[in-house]
Amino acid sequence: MRSFIMLIFALATGNVWGQGQISGYVEDKGTGEKLFGATILIEGTGRGAHTNFYGFFSLNLPDSTATLKVSHVGYKTQTVNVDLAASRKLTVGLQPLDDLDEVVVEENKELSFERQVQLSSINMPARQLKQLPAVGGEIDLIRGIQLMPGVQGGKEGLTGMYVRGGGPDQNLILLDGIPLYNVGHLGGIFSTFNPDVVADVSLMKGGFPARYGGRLSSVLNVKMRDGNRNEMRTEGAVGLVSARISNEGPINKGKGSYIVALRRSYVDMFTRPIARIASGGSHGFGYTFYDFNGKASYDLSPKDKIQVTAYSGHDRGVVNARDSSNIRSSNYFKWGNQLATVRWNRIISDRLFSNTTMGYTNYIFDIATDHSNPEEEHFYHFGYQSGIRDWNLKYDLEYYHSKSHLFRVGAQAIHHKFTPGVNVIRSTDQGVQMDTTFGSQNVNAWELSYYLEDEWTLSDRFSANLGVHFNNYFVDGEQYFSAQPRMTARYQVGPRSSLKAGFAQMQQNVHLLSSTGVGIPTDLWVPATARTGPQQSWQYTLGYHRMLDKGWEFSVEGYYKNMTNLIAYSDGVNWLEGAADWQEQIEREGEGRARGIEVLLQKKEGRWSGWLGYTLAQSERRFDNIMDGQFFPDRFDRRHDIGLTMAYQVNDKVSFSASWTYGTGEAITLAEGRYQAYTDPPIGLSSGSLRPSPYVEHYEGRNNFRMRSYHRADFGIRFSKDKRWGERTWNLGFYNVYNRANPFYYYWSGGTNFFGVNAGGTMRLRQMALLPILPAFSYEFKLY
Repeated sequence: MRSFIMLIFALATGNVWGQGQISGYVEDKGTGEKLFGATILIEGTGRGAHTNFYGFFSLNLPDSTATLKVSHVGYKTQTVNVDLAASRKLTVGLQPLDDLDEVVVEENKELSFERQVQLSSINMPARQLKQLPAVGGEIDLIRGIQLMPGVQGGKEGLTGMYVRGGGPDQNLILLDGIPLYNVGHLGGIFSTFNPDVVADVSLMKGGFPARYGGRLSSVLNVKMRDGNRNEMRTEGAVGLVSARISNEGPINKGKGSYIVALRRSYVDMFTRPIARIASGGSHGFGYTFYDFNGKASYDLSPKDKIQVTAYSGHDRGVVNARDSSNIRSSNYFKWGNQLATVRWNRIISDRLFSNTTMGYTNYIFDIATDHSNPEEEHFYHFGYQSGIRDWNLKYDLEYYHSKSHLFRVGAQAIHHKFTPGVNVIRSTDQGVQMDTTFGSQNVNAWELSYYLEDEWTLSDRFSANLGVHFNNYFVDGEQYFSAQPRMTARYQVGPRSSLKAGFAQMQQNVHLLSSTGVGIPTDLWVPATARTGPQQSWQYTLGYHRMLDKGWEFSVEGYYKNMTNLIAYSDGVNWLEGAADWQEQIEREGEGRARGIEVLLQKKEGRWSGWLGYTLAQSERRFDNIMDGQFFPDRFDRRHDIGLTMAYQVNDKVSFSASWTYGTGEAITLAEGRYQAYTDPPIGLSSGSLRPSPYVEHYEGRNNFRMRSYHRADFGIRFSKDKRWGERTWNLGFYNVYNRANPFYYYWSGGTNFFGVNAGGTMRLRQMALLPILPAFSYEFKLY
């Protein structure tokens, strides 16, 4: 740590040789929103830079004057003449691109994707996100990411992410730089991200830079909009299952901005009266979810900016019942996230940019049942709770040393408080009270990490990102230390094509215990402990990237990933068996391996936009006490996966969108046969003779059967119209257009059942489909 502090001091005070440095921000000209990933190119040199997550850039110029070309997806390219004698600070406002503008790709117009060092990365601006077909009237960020190569969805209709053979816990999901856990509503049908407040989305599947750590498979970075600095605006939508509204505007004459948004479902408005009518008033059922987003940004000075972000989102379901004897029961479940962050950006010099972040995250899952009889003074409560609470402090520095080096260094401290699974029983019986708590104990853990990273341009053809991420994890008196090397390299083989390679080692200090594979909240987050070590992974990636004509991008990548210290429930154990500590119910020290090839053809601008992705992959797991230590297919292993998305802008009023996805069937475990055991005494009878007992199913292996292949098409159309008060849009769509009966689960019917009773007919394996063709609509509005 001492050498790390000395390096930071050296970067802040060291001298640099070069002709001159210019720095500043790139923003949306209409709203003042800072643009992440904008490109600044020095005309005639082929050199340039990108804005960071906060819209900041710093660029070394070859002379005191230069012409810059500034561009960003969805915006018109702007040419700027700079003179260092006049100013070394620059703010560039870009004009949004008309949807009907034709895209003309000029040679070396920008540092396009094949010239960037980063590989295995997907960027999706909010403008492209809103072109996706809506499900239930809701445009969903995660559902769009699922259509990309290397990313697979879980069960039918759910928003889980399985990236390059990893599990849903192995994705680092960041909202303005702070992690969120379990980002699903309605059991995963919708994600927690309100499309009206999302500015940019980036997904890294490999080649992770040293500044990221804590997960094995991916980093999903979601940037929330800052709000409009120039004028107040209100927009919202009303759909089949939910409604949302947001308001944004300037603070103190454009020195700052704010945005607040609320989304709430109204499923409970239908389920409550229907349940009451169907049960004659004895039962009630309600389910709802909500999201609140808030953000404020303010310029303390030309060099200092402060931002405050808040998020709260919860799901809640309740089932109430009352019988003729006035005995009442209530069953409920709830889960959700709370997040708060304060961030301070400072331009220390033309070359040095700093960011300080303080953050808080709280994830909870709670399920309970209450029974009461007022006449007999009897009350009984059973509850099951789990959750994670994180406090986070992070400091990052970016040092633009010269045209050849961009250094990044940073440090982070996280305090975790885990509640892996606690049972609570309270009862009152004629004045006698009982209060009992049992199950897993709370665990406190600390993470201290720091990183060093150098983005190094050796020549016009060759560049690399080299770094190392250090992590110290303290729990139960145990310390786990890891030094995780990272490397990506890019070699330009032609004017529009490049070869890229990467290597990354990762460590993950949290685990997810899943008994269903669905990704619902009953999956429990648990910590690495002195008995159960952190997960580790090593991933190697090689790719070819090429810029084609008319804005098309092509890439093909191959990867291999090895994972260790995986955990899983032991056979026959599930999440609700919480009397014992969770560490007594698992298999540990598991191994995973995944490999695959991904192909992507993409176009981001113009009348036609969209992408076609294909993945050929394999993912396997191995535990010592399962199948004699042999490798078996991961539950969400898919050999083939295809995602196709298209959007067409007919004119400035009408647009179409469509998507199609295909995947090899899910791997599940089915019995190979069944036999009848004999016991004395047999179950339910007195002793004295051997009699048949219930049938016993025989299993040959784990995940030994494949469901039918999965495929589905979605379609959407948008009708927009200008009004005196703003703009209105009708968003119509269909989920599963050709009504494919995709399997959700399988079951046996007919034949002799588990208890030896003949259910009639021959035993057959049948499937249950969940979602048929579903229409969707929403009414969207913008008030100016």
